[in-house]
Amino acid sequence: MKQLQSIPQKPGIYQFFDSKKKLLYIGKAKNLRSRVRSYFQSNSQLSPAKELMVKQIKDIKYTLVNNETEALLLEKAQIRKHQPPFNIDLKDDKNFLYLKIDLNNPFPQIETVRKFAPHNKVKYFGPYTNAGSVHRTAKLLKKIFPYRTCNRDLTKLPNGTVCLQYHLGRCSGPCEKKCTKKDYQEMVKQIMQFLAGDTKEVIKYLKAKMTQVSLDQNFESAKVYRDQIKAIESLQIKQSVILNQTINEDFISVYQEESKSYVNLFKVRQGKLWEQLNFTLLNTANHQTIDIINEFIEQYYPQTTDIPKNIIVAEMINNNDHALKVAKQGTKKRILDLGIVNAQAFAKQQQTSWQKDEQSANKALTQLQRGLQLPKPLKRIEVYDISNIQGIYAVGSMIVFTDGQPDKSQYRKFMIKTVKQADDPKMMKEVLGRRLQHKEWANPDLIILDGGKTQLNAVLKIPKINRKIVFALAKKHEILFTNDHQQLLFKKNSPAYLLIQQMRNEAHRFAISYYRQKHRQDMLQ
Repeated sequence: MKQLQSIPQKPGIYQFFDSKKKLLYIGKAKNLRSRVRSYFQSNSQLSPAKELMVKQIKDIKYTLVNNETEALLLEKAQIRKHQPPFNIDLKDDKNFLYLKIDLNNPFPQIETVRKFAPHNKVKYFGPYTNAGSVHRTAKLLKKIFPYRTCNRDLTKLPNGTVCLQYHLGRCSGPCEKKCTKKDYQEMVKQIMQFLAGDTKEVIKYLKAKMTQVSLDQNFESAKVYRDQIKAIESLQIKQSVILNQTINEDFISVYQEESKSYVNLFKVRQGKLWEQLNFTLLNTANHQTIDIINEFIEQYYPQTTDIPKNIIVAEMINNNDHALKVAKQGTKKRILDLGIVNAQAFAKQQQTSWQKDEQSANKALTQLQRGLQLPKPLKRIEVYDISNIQGIYAVGSMIVFTDGQPDKSQYRKFMIKTVKQADDPKMMKEVLGRRLQHKEWANPDLIILDGGKTQLNAVLKIPKINRKIVFALAKKHEILFTNDHQQLLFKKNSPAYLLIQQMRNEAHRFAISYYRQKHRQDMLQ
């Protein structure tokens, strides 16, 4: 194509369109020209799905960014917004959890966060695919390492400060000056090694420290080190030794079913099974296993700092960013086969819960769409609420339901800027006006205002707002008002009624939580 030579050799995202201007695919690259050209080279080894896509490409667009991280974030946002037919989507990666250690703090805590923002002095461990696994890890860490959990500024504490957690044996007590900065940071180093799966080095260090304090006849400290060693060794006993080696490796197995695929990831650290994770990838029909694995690698590993020496797969893949090895026989092949069994079990488990959730959500959405006489299926619903007391700490919130389920990564908060007195309708108008300025956000199929007719009248004055999809929700009885003030009431406890109730309650919860946050911040100043 003529366009290829004009594409810059810089990081960004690219978009492929067909002859009807339909978006086919969105991708990211650290070198846009090189990546896009690779699709059109005669020796490129494309999957049948990608070959079909290339035949349809008639136009290419691109967006430049500063680095690979920005490219990844923009790619994910655009895929979620446009859902191109040839993109494979790693489901729920917006809900991944991480353990974060900020080394800019001389006495860092271990925090649980959702946002992954790599930095030289901020370390992340994960991602964890569910809250249960990250909480179990944090609980185990706390049992072994007495790191601090408080948010105190240790540089401003007066002498004589008492640490309850220290006296309960749960903290090393830096706020009581029971632990030096050097000793605390050495403990943090051991925590990071432990989270990386390097338990051998951690035990070696703890044993050396135990011997040292024993020689100094500091038997209380020796007991602490002994208990830490025992806790780690008891964990090791539970872990399966599956390889007689010390190399860190990840094993990726895939089970494909209709338009979804299920990935099992075994993390083997120092020959032991350290962790097992499961993932779902959407829109994988007509894609071969090697494409699914490659897409998983490209989407998963930029979101983690835990990169192993080798990634073990069943078939060779063209991927220059990671050291891939193929296992065709022996122990490593058996591990991959076990991964397929796990992926199948995960698929069955997910399908059972999804079918119930999807059936219920689809029924409610269909009922709601018909009742409101809207032309399009309700893919994205936005609900708005205002929270304030006499105009003080006034905040607005937008919650989003995608396919009938809360989509928390899309929630947004608005600090009211232009309305100084208690006037909820004007505040609602401000929030909607600011929201509509965000052209990069996905378009809603339905907008619900929590507040009634006055809020509705104010919002309908916004120029170019799509009046047909805007409805107001009365404070009681789940009554909806249309743009011509007609009342709609769904049968109590019907699927649509319960969905409206759920969305209203979630919008109120989110707005109140933001209001309380702003109130607390102001009280602390």
